[in-house]
Amino acid sequence: MQILSTICIAAIAAAMFKILVPENKFSKQISLLTAGVFLLVGITAFSGTKPDLDISAFEKEAEGKINDFSSEVNESLRNEICEKMEEKVRYLLAQNEIYPEQIHVIVNISGLYGIDITEIRIVLEEGEEETAKTAESLLKNELSENIKITVLTR
Repeated sequence: MQILSTICIAAIAAAMFKILVPENKFSKQISLLTAGVFLLVGITAFSGTKPDLDISAFEKEAEGKINDFSSEVNESLRNEICEKMEEKVRYLLAQNEIYPEQIHVIVNISGLYGIDITEIRIVLEEGEEETAKTAESLLKNELSENIKITVLTR
């Protein structure tokens, strides 16, 4: 009995859908779509399975892909900012004949349009304490005051 009621409801829904859609150049495509839906409901009713219309699994999967893409973009942006700032710092220091072993740029990305360079750490060779002071004062004068400058010697 449930099979017949399912088929009758599908037939009524298909007829109402056909009545609501005006006759135009898409009438053949709409008729084909309606027949396909009716056929699917009929097959589902005869096989005894219930259609699973729970889309929560698809929503979670799509949300995960968006988050993965967002984190990849953030990481790419962070790397590019670090590279460009490192180039700038190396150039500024090279003008004063200071050649650091390592430069670490710490970047914080907080939401849309929220990119902050919070700290720059420079590592010089051992015994260059005077050069470290010079490098620190040079960078503090040339870069934003919001950026913390740390110059270390090995």
